[in-house]
Amino acid sequence: MIIGSTHAAGGAFEAEALSVVSVQFAPIVARSMKDVNANVDTICDFMDRAVAGFPGVDLIVTEECGLQGAGPDYQNTLVAYDGPEIQRLKDKCKSLDVWGIFCPLLREFGGKKCANTCIMINNRGEIVHHYVKMNPWTPAEISCPGNDCPTTPGPKGSRIATIICADGDYPEMWRAAANGGANVIVRISYDMSPWDKAWEITNKALAYTSQCYVVTSNAVGMDDVYSYFGRSMILNPEGAIITEAPMGLPWIIKADLYPAIVDYNRAQHVSGNFNWTYRHRGATHPDFAGVGAGPQVYR
Repeated sequence: MIIGSTHAAGGAFEAEALSVVSVQFAPIVARSMKDVNANVDTICDFMDRAVAGFPGVDLIVTEECGLQGAGPDYQNTLVAYDGPEIQRLKDKCKSLDVWGIFCPLLREFGGKKCANTCIMINNRGEIVHHYVKMNPWTPAEISCPGNDCPTTPGPKGSRIATIICADGDYPEMWRAAANGGANVIVRISYDMSPWDKAWEITNKALAYTSQCYVVTSNAVGMDDVYSYFGRSMILNPEGAIITEAPMGLPWIIKADLYPAIVDYNRAQHVSGNFNWTYRHRGATHPDFAGVGAGPQVYR
């Protein structure tokens, strides 16, 4: 540590690169399981392209509702957690030796209700992360909400939390992810025009305040009502965009992230260490001896 510095962490440490690819495409608005499987075909094709184009990629991220799109017949196209559609994704991750993040509309809650779900599959074809969208979009999304925002160990020292679309408009979601130890937050979305500016603002602001890498994937194309703008982006912990996909086109973006830097900065930074300061309010005041206020604060 550099004693007396307010910004630099200092010292030497090892940081392994996490190679991440984010994909955006226009899914078919599924009205049958044939359509669902066509979307799975598209996802698998993009995964093949990502591995061919970026050898050594560790993690491939795909968008919200990637298996079904968002349409009026979603209740007829829900998939099962242990069903053949998810199995195809598990097999693809294993065969390519990559981790993948996907967002199916699952038949959960006793097999009776829709859950907008994010799963992460490791390179052995095992589901290791499961997150249900906590804030379904009002007024149109009638899926059942989830209850928590888990953080899961991923490749190359990453600890990954996922946030789905409208969840990202609630700063509380990002804070829960960061306080849970996430050093990479993945936000997948099916976000429509005209909210591309809000998409950029929230991604930048919450990457900065969470002090995490942020990887996003957003759909493109049109359905029966909306246009989806894309602009998938990957950001650093200071809220700067590392790379970004264009508006409205199917695309693949790639970046190398260093999760260990996030961990090291949280342990070493003095100034602007938001997650630490949030839990140690007023630590600089002599009354609090460098550890911050307890339950009682001045009134």
